[in-house]
Amino acid sequence: MQPCFFRSPARTYSGLQAGYAGGVEWRGLWEEGVFAMMYGSYMDESFDPQVKGKPTGVFAVGGVIGSGVPVFELERAWERLLKRPDIDIDYFKASECERGTKQFRKFVADPDNITPAEREKLDSVSHEFLRLIGRPVPFDARHFLCVQGTGVVQSDFYDVIKEPNARAILGKSPYRLAYDLAMIQCAWAMKELGDGKPAHGISFICDEDEEHSAEAEPAYRNLKKTNPVAAEYMATFSMADEKKCAPLQAADAAVYEVRRSLNLVLKQWSGKLRKQFDILTEEKALFLVTHTKKEQLEWIVANHKPGQPFNLDELMNNQLGENIDAFRS
Repeated sequence: MQPCFFRSPARTYSGLQAGYAGGVEWRGLWEEGVFAMMYGSYMDESFDPQVKGKPTGVFAVGGVIGSGVPVFELERAWERLLKRPDIDIDYFKASECERGTKQFRKFVADPDNITPAEREKLDSVSHEFLRLIGRPVPFDARHFLCVQGTGVVQSDFYDVIKEPNARAILGKSPYRLAYDLAMIQCAWAMKELGDGKPAHGISFICDEDEEHSAEAEPAYRNLKKTNPVAAEYMATFSMADEKKCAPLQAADAAVYEVRRSLNLVLKQWSGKLRKQFDILTEEKALFLVTHTKKEQLEWIVANHKPGQPFNLDELMNNQLGENIDAFRS
């Protein structure tokens, strides 16, 4: 994967350790074969629709990594914001907020013709939810949660799978590959957090998907079996309804911004980053965003057989250190 930007691991990891470990020495637990700390990776996908039958933009998977009290506090704060009288919605979904549809229909007269005042209102609601990701714990300025994601350029993917063997290997959509890449990326983060030792584990909580739910858990088991290095850091897998799970709604909000940012940096779109992305960077929540290149998709095809789980352990050797400011240039 090609790194797009990377926030200083020293700042990110020290915040996580302070927030979850409380400065306690956990090494002895790891030496007994037990994870010293367990994190949760709440994950969702966000993708651009086809335009006139042609694939466009990015298929992104990612979300929020956190653990313990901060995730609990995020849930409490999220539920309070949902029920605040001037918002009063059942759940937050970034695409609906952007378009003024479903839960956000009440904020606009016509979703096809959103006025500047209506856009300002929709954006203000989005800003408040995104700020909770950066500051989930009231009266505590520390940064406990981080956002990560990875993207597949859809035009590259669908061009590669025009060849039948490539389609049999990669699948009919980027869904499985993008999720596998994002999960290995989380395992890599745990490796870095533990200084290369499997002292920190990560469990995955993903949004339920009617099309892929039945195959999701077996695919996760196969991913672990095929990638033994990453598997040392990978714990459980589960799925939940994002409409009933605040951290998954936060993941949806986060990966929506990941996708938008990738579209800009990869020149899929023109324009500039919006305030929602700035909030994640200002609150020091943004950790890591990566993307594939076409030649990497071709490499996967050349080194796999149809039906074989993706062997991605090589990504556990990544050394990243790009400055996030370079992303803005």
